[in-house]
Amino acid sequence: MKRNQWSAALLAVLLFGCGMVAGALGHRYYAATTVSARSAEDFRHRYVSEMQTRLKLTPAQTTQLETILDDTKAKYKAIRDEYRPAMIKIRNEQIARVKSILTPEQVPLYEQLVAEHQQHARDQDGHDRRDEHRLPPAADTSSK
Repeated sequence: MKRNQWSAALLAVLLFGCGMVAGALGHRYYAATTVSARSAEDFRHRYVSEMQTRLKLTPAQTTQLETILDDTKAKYKAIRDEYRPAMIKIRNEQIARVKSILTPEQVPLYEQLVAEHQQHARDQDGHDRRDEHRLPPAADTSSK
């Protein structure tokens, strides 16, 4: 009977150990696959820091680099604002063409799908704009 107790205890310890190993591996896998969402501010800070370290920029050069990044960001935004109406027109043409091939029963379902996609895009755009307005001008990293 003592041998059965020792075997049961050993089996329990072994099972507990396997559970710990599985938990540790699961945690490691989870931690390795999580997305590290870095902000534009983090990206710009790392970029400027790398430039300062590797190129040994002077404070004046760092200020000039910040100005260049700000100007580039403004140019990107202007281009994005300029082409946006054309992109909306193309998207609306696509929606109209798709509706033309659908049955009357499918149209409301498609409109709901389009509305969901547009809401998701608005949410993402709003998130991007909040990040953009939250950052001080010299700390934004949208441009590189």
